[in-house]
Amino acid sequence: MKTPLTNSMLCTLIHLTKNQLEAKRHEVSQLSQYTTKVIRESYNSEVEELVSIKDILEAELKLKDEPQQSLTSKKK
Repeated sequence: MKTPLTNSMLCTLIHLTKNQLEAKRHEVSQLSQYTTKVIRESYNSEVEELVSIKDILEAELKLKDEPQQSLTSKKK
């Protein structure tokens, strides 16, 4: 035999469900913020590495270019 749900029981279930939904929304929000933070940190790290590589390559190019310029000026 089924026990019919009273209005009070239904209200309690609705209230509990709303609380669970709010808790889940908060968890998703926290995860979203954490994920965004991790992605941002990873992106910034990659950008820093690329900038360092670019600087090294530019310095290397400048070093290789300087002897050629001095040789060219000596030939004149």
